[in-house]
Parts: sequence; structure tokens; C-alpha cells
Amino acid sequence: MSAVVTEPAPVPLSMTSHPLQRAGAWAVAVLADRSTPREVTAGDLDGVAERLVADVSAAAVAGKGTPAYDWWKVLFALYPNAAATHSKRSKDRSLLAGAIAELFVPDRETDARAYPCTFCGTPASVLWTKMNLPMFDTNKAVNTLPSGISGWPVCRGCRVAAWALPYGAWVTAGSATVFSCGVEAAERRFAERNVLRARRLMQVGFSQLPAGARPELVVVHALRHARAELSATTLWSFKNDNQEPWLRVSRTRRAVPRFLARVEGNAPLRSGWRLLEAKLTRRDDNGVLVASGPDEAARLLFEPEDGRGRSLLGELHRLLVAPRRAMSPQHTNDMSRLAFTYAKEVLGMEPDLKPVATMVADWIERGGGSPRGRWAEFETGHLDAHKLGLVLVLAKRRLYLDGHHVAAGEDDWRPFIQRRPRGWEQRMLLGAAVVRILQERGVSVHQRSADSDEEAVEDHDLSQDPFGMDHVDYDETDAA
Repeated sequence: MSAVVTEPAPVPLSMTSHPLQRAGAWAVAVLADRSTPREVTAGDLDGVAERLVADVSAAAVAGKGTPAYDWWKVLFALYPNAAATHSKRSKDRSLLAGAIAELFVPDRETDARAYPCTFCGTPASVLWTKMNLPMFDTNKAVNTLPSGISGWPVCRGCRVAAWALPYGAWVTAGSATVFSCGVEAAERRFAERNVLRARRLMQVGFSQLPAGARPELVVVHALRHARAELSATTLWSFKNDNQEPWLRVSRTRRAVPRFLARVEGNAPLRSGWRLLEAKLTRRDDNGVLVASGPDEAARLLFEPEDGRGRSLLGELHRLLVAPRRAMSPQHTNDMSRLAFTYAKEVLGMEPDLKPVATMVADWIERGGGSPRGRWAEFETGHLDAHKLGLVLVLAKRRLYLDGHHVAAGEDDWRPFIQRRPRGWEQRMLLGAAVVRILQERGVSVHQRSADSDEEAVEDHDLSQDPFGMDHVDYDETDAA
């Protein structure tokens, strides 16, 4: 007798690689108090759907200026054509609640018209148009559905996830940011923080919600749960409100979690990161915070897809080589170590800087005239391969004519003057190495003394943990 083969029943909620569905699935898991979306049951989906109906219908009929209306702004930015956000929506909450509840009804298992879900492939009998899906076509776009097709098939689990998305995303009144990572513990942590933030937002509104950490800093804290694993991460920020929809993508390299673990476990690196945060903090004339240092430092770990963002190595180079005021030798050493560690752990770079850096430092110190003038000549041209080559030739010739021993030769120069991948980064590291050598020798090339360095960090305790989140907009233990 042959055995009867039965197909396993489809899971109530899948977690796919689609960033929006994945973020929504994690939000459902957190709202249902499950460890992962795979553990979510049909009963859990019922409970989350009831929560969505209550929150969405309350936001849809809320008066302007109320906290619930601020949540409606979030929904409008994601689902501008839905029944709950459309300008012609009903103001009767009971009618709206019924219409919203219809979005999450279970699929009809006996429906012969079931199609594979657009997101997870589960048989789905419900077809959704762009009205109910975030980041799909807007009114400005021509309908991309094939002729004769009335919508995209979406299973119940993915429909609930699509509307749970704003709970698990970092949201503003006009945009949302979701996070994908190879380490699920980090993804869950990101969702947990944002669910708490969403609850607080619905209680007090944007006006009473303190300016919290940006999504990059929330991700940095989430990545601490990745330990030292290699895992790339991606941030997807988007808006879809029928005005000017956009999508911005930024990524970190796979070794960033390892780099963060190194920083946390090493005192000089922690000091270097805290110093970076302090230097990036900006306040206006009244002392009001304009740019948060922890936020700005965290953003440097992310590389925008369009290539227009600042790099961490570039910012460290700017602070080391062209500071507004000289730093103390200890701070210079800590920030230099941070730059060299990032280059090694994240970029895979470990160049031999000592011969060329020593030659340049010797020339600046002993080449005749003012060290400040020679430093200015090096600083102006050292990032350009051709100009740096001219400086190196000049330095070696001057040292040789003055009878000084020069250990660096052309083979040592080659990595810095050739136009090849990572050449720019190597030249930045060379600048940092020269600064450190000059500091160790006590050679001053700046107009402002190192004594004023403490003025830049007087409001910051550099002994604190890095990646500070002292300005978060909620307490992690607050589940209200």
C-alpha cells in the first residue's frame, strides 16, 4: 500500500526577502509577542488585525492637532489612496472600522480563483490594488497591472503585515524607514524599538515626542545584537503620498558589526568614537541642539546607493588633518586608531604607512623655514595622487640635500601615488599617520593650541559608552 503524501499546511505568516513585507512581518511578531514571524499563529493574526482596525479607524476620524491625527499622517504617507486616508473617507468610525476589517478577512480556502501571493507565494484569493499597498504605484503613475487583472494577489498574513509596517518602521509624518539584515536578532531589535515608539506617538503625537535617535543610530544599537558576525544591512527610506514619492537606499558593509564590537571592547576606540560624536554635535547660538553627534556618527557607517553620502574615514580624516583647533596628543591617537581600525576591519586595508609618513613628518619638522608652511603644502595636495607625488619628491630631495637619512623609497610611495582602487583611502590614512607622528614629536602646525581642545567636548563625557542614545524618545522598558 502506497503512503498518502500530504502537503504541509501553509504558515499563517511568512517572512520574505521583500523589505516592506519583512518589516511588517517583524512588526506582527512583536505585536503578537512572538520571537519570530514563523511562530505567529492564525489567532495571533486575529489579535493583530483587531489592533490595526482599532488604531486605523481612530486615526481616520481624529481631529487635527490630536495625537491620533499624527498617526493618520503616518498612514497617509504610506497608503494615500486607502479608505482610511482618502480625502473623501467616511467620518463614521463604525463604518470605517467595518471597511478596514474587510482588508484582513481570511482567504476563502475553497475559492478556485486563488493565485500565489505576490510576496510569499501562499495561495491567495484576495486581490489588492495600489490603494492598500505601501510604495506601489501612485496616482501619478500609469497602472502597471496586466490587462484584465484587477489586482495583486495578497494572502492574509501579508495583508496584515502590509498594514503593520508602520509599527515596525522608523516613521515621520511623511516617510518611513525599514531595515533588513542577515541577523534576525538585529531585525527584531529594530522592530521592538519602533513598536514602542509608535505606541508613544499615538499617545502624545509628534509635537510632544522628544527628538529621538535617527534610524541609523537605532540600527547601530540593533547591530550590537549581531555581536561580531559578518552581516550587511540595508536601510530603505520611502514616501508614497501622491506628491513626490521617493525611495532612498543606504547600506553598511558586512564587517560593520565586527567593527562595532571592536569599538565597544577597546577603551581607546571608544574614546575615539565619543570624540567623533562630540565633534559632530552642533548647537545654535542659543544652545539648542541642531545636529546630534551620535546620530551623525552613526550615519557615517551607511553608504547611500547614489554615492553622495559622507564616509566615516573621510570625516575622521577631516577632523584629524584639518581641524578647527589642534587636538591633544591623546585624542589624536584615539581618533587615528579609530580610522586605522575601520580601514582594517571594514575596508580590508592594512597599508604600511610608517616609511612614507615618517619621511613627510621629517620634512615638515626639519625641512627649513616654518613647519606650518610645509604642513599646508602637504595638506593641500596629499589627497591628489599627482600632487602628493610632487610633495614626496620635494621632501626626499630636501632631506637628502640637508644630509638626513631617508628610508622611504619609490616602492613605498607607489601605493599612494598610483590611481587604483582604495588609493584615496590610503592617502587619507597617510594624512592621519603624519598628524600622529607630528603630535608625538611635539611639532605644532596649527594656530590654536591643544589646550582649547577640551572646549569642543566640555558637554560630553568621553568615558561614557559610545553610540549614546541619551536622547531617545522612549524608555526601553516602557510598553505603554
